[in-house]
Amino acid sequence: MARRETESRTGDRGGGSGGGRRERRRARAREDRVRREARAATTAPADAPLVWGAGAGCRVLAALWLGQLVLLSPFAYGTDLAGLTAVEWLLRLWTLGVALWIFARLGAWRVTADRDGVAVPRLFTVERLPWDEVGKVVARRDGCVRVGSRITGPFLPAPLARLLRRPDGARAMADHLTIMVRNPELRPTERADARTRVRPYAVRAPLPLAVLIAVHLLAG
Repeated sequence: MARRETESRTGDRGGGSGGGRRERRRARAREDRVRREARAATTAPADAPLVWGAGAGCRVLAALWLGQLVLLSPFAYGTDLAGLTAVEWLLRLWTLGVALWIFARLGAWRVTADRDGVAVPRLFTVERLPWDEVGKVVARRDGCVRVGSRITGPFLPAPLARLLRRPDGARAMADHLTIMVRNPELRPTERADARTRVRPYAVRAPLPLAVLIAVHLLAG
């Protein structure tokens, strides 16, 4: 009897905890819905394509990342490159490729919404999502935004934005895209041009690669 009563109390606590989580999710969903409805009521239809991209903070982080890449290059200064084995070349090239991708991902990300849909960069291509395929747009706590199945950003993380009393850019972007998904009349009426077009991350690799090569030549 005592054991059954203990199990009953434990189950009640578990159910209460689960119910509390569900209620918090419902409350957040209601808050998101009210906020987006209010924003939709005050949002004018866009003519030109809308663009979100790396700001000053992202570019500073990219510059710092490039600085540490110069200091800690996968191809260490003074290394006899001719003496590297095929596996060593492969590992170093893989590490360099990932480092260059992170540089571009931080300092050169861009998302464009035009009359045809949303364009999100990938490493070598650009994923163009028609409006009826965009799906759910979610702002994450780390400052990134999930557009359909793609992750883009980052913006300033939400907790840090609140601490610094700065706008939550990720949530603003997610809200605006969600509003346009649900309200076709608020979507841009023009296509992206050369100035607003999204480009693959690999397009940004030559600049940091040239910096690394120059530093190696000078150090050699």
